[in-house]
Amino acid sequence: MSGFALGGRGDKFMADAEARLKKFSFFGNGTKFEDASELYQKAGNCYKLESTHEASAALMDAGNCYKKSSPPSAISAFRAAVSNWCEAGRFNQAAKLTKEIAEMYEKDNEVVEAIDNYSQAATFFDTENSKSQGNTCKAKVAELCSAVLEPPDFARAADIYETLGRNCLDSALIKYNAKNYFTSAVFCQLAMGDAVAARMKIEHFGGMDFSFRDSREGKLCDALCQSFDDYDPSAMATACMEFDRVSKLDAWKTQILVRSTFPNPPAHVKYPSISSSLCSSLRFSQMLTTFEGKNLLLWLKIALPPGFSTRFTSDITSTGRLR
Repeated sequence: MSGFALGGRGDKFMADAEARLKKFSFFGNGTKFEDASELYQKAGNCYKLESTHEASAALMDAGNCYKKSSPPSAISAFRAAVSNWCEAGRFNQAAKLTKEIAEMYEKDNEVVEAIDNYSQAATFFDTENSKSQGNTCKAKVAELCSAVLEPPDFARAADIYETLGRNCLDSALIKYNAKNYFTSAVFCQLAMGDAVAARMKIEHFGGMDFSFRDSREGKLCDALCQSFDDYDPSAMATACMEFDRVSKLDAWKTQILVRSTFPNPPAHVKYPSISSSLCSSLRFSQMLTTFEGKNLLLWLKIALPPGFSTRFTSDITSTGRLR
């Protein structure tokens, strides 16, 4: 909406208010004063919005000009525009611009600043009841906290994924997305090496979403928890292989496994060899040659104790399936 149009609406509200004051009323003067007061308030909002709109538009133009030559200057201009939008109560515009700032920081690998701005954008979107856009920003915060931030903040990511999953259950249109968020929350618990907490979350999520425990995602979570309990990396590989038969492990899940810490077993626990049938499985060998499979091997080599890692590598390479 142009400044002229806004100013024109303000003038109209002023004229209507003055006309209302001059108008005779059989019901006393109280009603006309209330009506005129409301019209004056609308006129004032229009005049204020006119100024804010023009100032913010100029700052956004300046920021867009700076984006290629001086990103810090662009961000400063965008922040000033965000402040103006907030003062005017235009939180949707503030949210979109704050999200753009977050994307700029993410592109420059300034992870902490990106997380802060995605979180702020989510707050602005929530203020305007733009739940879908707000959830997108929250998911981005969880993704960066768990897969990019050094050191990772798995606890914060787990809390966000749990909240997103719970929110999905409130809508019939997106309730089936809940299990994906719940699975991500469990992965974050496992990434912290806490299989007990992960199992408690599985039980908790199963109580909220009765389909979760019997879903492919729920069964994967159960199997991974068991592999952690048994100090059995081969069982973890098998669980991933079975899930991979239907749909590939996405890049985020693979990255979380890479960043995870497999628990050190007690002294009396022997490292279990991977069964020959598993290693000779064509499907398993194909999975190991994918990007996800190679990262899975990398995770096992990094996360397992030194002696276990050597034994595991020997088991795999001796099959002739992976060179």
